[in-house]
Amino acid sequence: MSESQHNDEMIVEVPQAEARRRAETAGHPEWENACARCGCRLEGITADTCLGCR
Repeated sequence: MSESQHNDEMIVEVPQAEARRRAETAGHPEWENACARCGCRLEGITADTCLGCR
C-alpha cells in the first residue's frame, strides 16, 4: 500500500471513528453518529452537533 493510499483511507476513517465514538458516548452504539452536545441522532458523519445545538 502506498503512503498516498494510506493517507486517503485515514481521511475517511478518522471522521467515521469520531462519529461512532459520539454515538457510543450518547448510549447508542448502533447509530452512525450523535450530537456531541445533546446526544440526538445525526444523519451522516460530517456534523458533530445538531442544528439546535449550533
